[in-house]
Amino acid sequence: MRLGIVASHDSAGPQLEGLAAAAAARGWACRCFLTDSAVRLAASPRLGELARAGAIRLDVCEHSWSHFGGGPAPDGANMGTQFQNAELARECDRLLVLPGAR
Repeated sequence: MRLGIVASHDSAGPQLEGLAAAAAARGWACRCFLTDSAVRLAASPRLGELARAGAIRLDVCEHSWSHFGGGPAPDGANMGTQFQNAELARECDRLLVLPGAR
Protein backbone atom coordinates (compact mmCIF):
# COMPACT_ATOMS: atom_id res chain seq x y z
CA MET A 1 0.00 0.00 0.00
CA ARG A 2 1.26 3.46 -0.91
CA LEU A 3 -0.48 6.15 1.13
CA GLY A 4 -0.36 9.82 0.25
CA ILE A 5 -1.31 12.51 2.74
CA VAL A 6 -1.69 16.17 1.83
CA ALA A 7 -2.05 18.69 4.65
CA SER A 8 -2.98 22.31 3.99
CA HIS A 9 -3.43 23.74 7.49
CA ASP A 10 -1.25 23.57 10.57
CA SER A 11 -4.20 22.45 12.72
CA ALA A 12 -4.02 19.07 10.92
CA GLY A 13 -0.86 18.17 12.85
CA PRO A 14 -2.28 15.55 15.24
CA GLN A 15 -4.12 13.73 12.43
CA LEU A 16 -1.11 13.85 10.12
CA GLU A 17 1.28 12.58 12.77
CA GLY A 18 -1.06 9.75 13.77
CA LEU A 19 -1.80 8.64 10.22
CA ALA A 20 1.85 8.79 9.15
CA ALA A 21 2.98 6.82 12.21
CA ALA A 22 0.23 4.21 11.70
CA ALA A 23 1.17 3.79 8.03
CA ALA A 24 4.83 3.38 8.95
CA ALA A 25 3.93 0.82 11.63
CA ARG A 26 2.07 -1.21 9.01
CA GLY A 27 5.06 -1.06 6.67
CA TRP A 28 3.20 1.05 4.11
CA ALA A 29 5.08 3.49 1.93
CA CYS A 30 3.86 6.93 2.96
CA ARG A 31 4.37 10.29 1.27
CA CYS A 32 3.29 13.53 2.88
CA PHE A 33 2.99 16.88 1.15
CA LEU A 34 2.66 20.03 3.23
CA THR A 35 1.30 23.23 1.72
CA ASP A 36 -0.19 26.53 2.91
CA SER A 37 0.14 26.93 6.70
CA ALA A 38 0.69 23.16 7.10
CA VAL A 39 4.33 23.73 6.15
CA ARG A 40 4.82 24.66 9.81
CA LEU A 41 4.29 20.96 10.58
CA ALA A 42 7.64 20.18 8.93
CA ALA A 43 9.19 21.18 12.26
CA SER A 44 7.21 18.47 14.10
CA PRO A 45 9.65 16.25 16.02
CA ARG A 46 7.47 13.18 15.34
CA LEU A 47 7.27 13.79 11.56
CA GLY A 48 10.96 14.63 11.43
CA GLU A 49 11.83 11.39 13.19
CA LEU A 50 9.72 9.35 10.75
CA ALA A 51 11.23 11.16 7.76
CA ARG A 52 14.83 10.80 8.95
CA ALA A 53 14.24 7.09 9.59
CA GLY A 54 12.95 6.68 6.02
CA ALA A 55 9.49 5.64 7.26
CA ILE A 56 7.82 8.51 5.36
CA ARG A 57 8.75 10.94 2.64
CA LEU A 58 8.06 14.51 3.73
CA ASP A 59 7.78 17.12 0.95
CA VAL A 60 7.19 20.79 1.73
CA CYS A 61 5.89 23.40 -0.72
CA GLU A 62 8.75 25.85 -1.10
CA HIS A 63 6.43 28.75 -1.99
CA SER A 64 4.30 28.22 1.13
CA TRP A 65 7.44 27.79 3.22
CA SER A 66 8.58 31.27 2.20
CA HIS A 67 5.25 32.67 3.46
CA PHE A 68 4.60 30.60 6.58
CA GLY A 69 7.90 29.02 7.59
CA GLY A 70 11.13 30.48 6.43
CA GLY A 71 14.73 29.61 7.01
CA PRO A 72 16.41 26.35 6.14
CA ALA A 73 14.35 23.22 5.64
CA PRO A 74 13.91 21.12 8.77
CA ASP A 75 16.03 17.98 8.85
CA GLY A 76 14.27 15.18 6.99
CA ALA A 77 12.04 17.50 4.93
CA ASN A 78 12.43 17.97 1.17
CA MET A 79 11.61 21.36 -0.29
CA GLY A 80 9.63 21.10 -3.50
CA THR A 81 6.85 22.46 -5.62
CA GLN A 82 3.30 21.51 -6.48
CA PHE A 83 4.90 18.98 -8.83
CA GLN A 84 5.64 16.80 -5.78
CA ASN A 85 1.95 17.10 -4.84
CA ALA A 86 0.91 15.93 -8.32
CA GLU A 87 3.51 13.15 -8.24
CA LEU A 88 2.17 11.97 -4.88
CA ALA A 89 -1.39 11.83 -6.27
CA ARG A 90 -0.21 9.86 -9.30
CA GLU A 91 1.95 7.34 -7.44
CA CYS A 92 -0.10 6.57 -4.32
CA ASP A 93 -2.82 3.94 -4.05
CA ARG A 94 -4.83 6.06 -1.61
CA LEU A 95 -4.78 9.80 -0.98
CA LEU A 96 -6.01 11.63 2.10
CA VAL A 97 -6.39 15.39 2.23
CA LEU A 98 -6.32 17.04 5.66
CA PRO A 99 -7.58 20.61 5.30
CA GLY A 100 -7.68 21.39 9.02
CA ALA A 101 -9.76 24.08 10.69
CA ARG A 102 -10.01 27.55 9.25
